[in-house]
Amino acid sequence: MTKLVGAPKLVIWAEKIRKERMRVWQETSPEVFKAIEPLVSRQSNADWWITNKDKGLDAICKLLLGNMR
Repeated sequence: MTKLVGAPKLVIWAEKIRKERMRVWQETSPEVFKAIEPLVSRQSNADWWITNKDKGLDAICKLLLGNMR
């Protein structure tokens, strides 16, 4: 997994968020998560994780896949 970048306190907070979100998303839909995991794992900005901390897997898929267009 990519090392997070940002202000030190934000990185610490975002690491906790990332760990929890990855677990929740994987439990929500293992098949979808497996497909989207490479894109999610590349998100290295602590702000991204904090901003998206409450989003479900569907919203994250739309966000990441929408950015690929």
